[in-house]
Amino acid sequence: MSEAVDRVMAKALKQKQESKERKEERELAGEVNKLVIEVQPTGLYSVRYSLSGPVPDELKGLFTRKERIVAIADRRGLTIQGTV
Repeated sequence: MSEAVDRVMAKALKQKQESKERKEERELAGEVNKLVIEVQPTGLYSVRYSLSGPVPDELKGLFTRKERIVAIADRRGLTIQGTV
């Protein structure tokens, strides 16, 4: 059983390292992870990052106004990729 755990841990470590390398490559290429505001079919707005990653807790969920999202992003110093 210990060998199985060791394989799983080695795989996780390898994936983490590969992820870190991809992030560094994007930063060197000038790609920036920006917030993207999307309109849902219900007419509400949601937020995600353009590349990947969890959004701040304040921006999770749905919003009725995109101005509220922009205000939160400005307060936190986050960059928004175009607006809807």
